[in-house]
Amino acid sequence: MGKLLEVRNLTKNYGKGTAAGKAVDAMNLDIAEQEFVIMMGASGSGKTSLLHLIAGIDDFDEGTIHYKNIDFGHMSEKSKTIFRRENIGIVFQQHFLIPDLTVYENIILPLILSGKMESGKEKDSVKHTILKLCGQCGLQEHIGKFPSQLSGGQQQRAAILRSVVNRPPLLLCDEPTGSLNSAQTDIVMKMLNILNKEGQTILLVTHDIKVAARGKRVIYIKDGRISEELRFDESHAGKMSSGKTSSGEIYRHREKELMDFLEQKGW
Repeated sequence: MGKLLEVRNLTKNYGKGTAAGKAVDAMNLDIAEQEFVIMMGASGSGKTSLLHLIAGIDDFDEGTIHYKNIDFGHMSEKSKTIFRRENIGIVFQQHFLIPDLTVYENIILPLILSGKMESGKEKDSVKHTILKLCGQCGLQEHIGKFPSQLSGGQQQRAAILRSVVNRPPLLLCDEPTGSLNSAQTDIVMKMLNILNKEGQTILLVTHDIKVAARGKRVIYIKDGRISEELRFDESHAGKMSSGKTSSGEIYRHREKELMDFLEQKGW
């Protein structure tokens, strides 16, 4: 797997004079293709700030952001918007679905905006893809409904599908399960794991240990810097796939390992 994202010496300042500080402080981060990276840290540590810089939502003061060999960080705002539309999916804690559009219309919207729905053949292919994705995450019976007719978990699943329907190389998730109950959280995380197994690279911010245990690597942010990271043993995932070990056992082991790691960091 090649390197997808390379962040070097990234710095975001805030305030002036005695109130000045760094939301992100000379940050270095590499993410490979098909990774599922979790970002954790105390409130105010710089997690969301870093995510917004990587997405091009906010501007940084120093450093570089490269997607493969493309200097994304120093593009014009117009170029960033076009690049983001094709290469970066974003999911927030709130789903931000358009209330007057159905689930299907919300999901297909990025393809319409990018001009990929011009021919009838393309429309048929896209419809097949969306129906397949909805089937994988339990939304096939709800594609004609409006967001107000869905549960919170169903709305978030629709928001995730909207973010990946374009097949962007990177999916950024900022507390995507923060407003969901445990059952809805489990469904959403199973969905993200399926997408990751199919090749989707994911960077996800969370405070939830059960959510973090679903990733492959956890990076801990403190005072705008990466303090340390934890990589889970991928051989466990192989045992899970072969049926030798249940997913519950694997995730419980990871949760304990992660808790020990976080306690050492002063969590």
